[in-house]
Amino acid sequence: VARPDGDIEAVKHPQDGAGILTSLTQTDGLLEFPEDVTSVEPGARGGFLSYAALTG
Repeated sequence: VARPDGDIEAVKHPQDGAGILTSLTQTDGLLEFPEDVTSVEPGARGGFLSYAALTG
């Protein structure tokens, strides 16, 4: 979600479990975190990989 300050805020998709792959069709990209990250706190920063940029 684009914020007024120009940052992008990630919002967890409500779908979990077996339907998680289907939920990817309703997103704009992926967040990238270091491999050792196992949880993400609100306000944490991560890299954003836009599908549009990836498929260019």
